[in-house]
Amino acid sequence: MDVEVLQLTDSVWLYKVGIVNYYLYKGDKVVLYEAGLSCTASKLLEELDVAPDYLIVPHSHFDHVCGVSLIAEMYPEVKVVAHEKVKELASKEKVLKAWANDDLQLCKNYYGVEEEVDTSKIRIYLTVKEKDKVSDIEIMETPGHSPDCISAYFRKENVLLVSDSLGFPLSSGKILPMFFYNFDEYYESMKRIEGIKPYVLGLAHNKCLVGDDCDAFIENAISETITTYKTLKSDIDDEEVFKQIYVEEIAKYPEMTMRATAKLLKKRALDSELML
Repeated sequence: MDVEVLQLTDSVWLYKVGIVNYYLYKGDKVVLYEAGLSCTASKLLEELDVAPDYLIVPHSHFDHVCGVSLIAEMYPEVKVVAHEKVKELASKEKVLKAWANDDLQLCKNYYGVEEEVDTSKIRIYLTVKEKDKVSDIEIMETPGHSPDCISAYFRKENVLLVSDSLGFPLSSGKILPMFFYNFDEYYESMKRIEGIKPYVLGLAHNKCLVGDDCDAFIENAISETITTYKTLKSDIDDEEVFKQIYVEEIAKYPEMTMRATAKLLKKRALDSELML
C-alpha cells in the first residue's frame, strides 16, 4: 500500500493511502481531516511528519472512524472531533463490534491486512455542529449520506472537504451516489456544496479535485444522483440494485453490509417525494 503526498495549497496537504484520502491543514493548529480504516491509518502514520492537534472524523461509517484508535495511540494529545451522533454511536458495544468486523474484512479484501482493530479505544473529545470552528476550519453539516456527516471548509484558500457527501468516485470514472440516510438531505447538501464553488474539493475516496475540475465533478455527481434516484423509483428489485452498486472498489467492501446498503438506497428513494 503506497502513500502519495500532494500539496494542494499553501496550508493543505493530501495524503492518498489506497482508496482513502486524508487531508492535513497546517495553520496555527494542525488539523487532520479523516480517520479512515485501521490499515490505512497505520500506513499514514509511517509518513506523517507532524503531530496533529485535532483529528476530525467526518462521519460514523467504519471506513472513516476505525483509524481513530491508531492515530490517537500515536498522538495521545490529539483532540478527536466529530458530530455528537458519532460520539453516541462510539459508546455502543454493538456498533463498535460491527465497525471492527467490517474494518477487518475490508482491510483483508483490499489490502491483505488481517489485524483486528480495538474500536473500544475510540474516544470523541469534542463534538461540533454547523458553524463551529476547529482552528481556522469551518464546520458544515452535510447530512444525507449519514445523519452525522460533517464537511470542513477553509475559507481563506477556498478548500472544501466533503467526505462522501457527493458519492463514491469509482476508478472507472462513474460516481456512485450514496444517500444511505436521507435522499432529500443528500440532494440539499450537494446543492449547497455546488453553491460554494470551491477551488479544492476534497473527497473521501480516490479523487481530489482542483480548479475547474471541482465544478465539473459536482455537476456530474448531481446528474448521477438524479439518474440513480429515478432508477430506484422504478420497478427494480433489491438484488438488481445490489448488482449495480457492488462493483469495482465497492466489491471489496463486506458483502452483507453492501446488501443492506442497497436496500437502504431503494428505501430512501421511495421515501422521497422530490420531483427531479
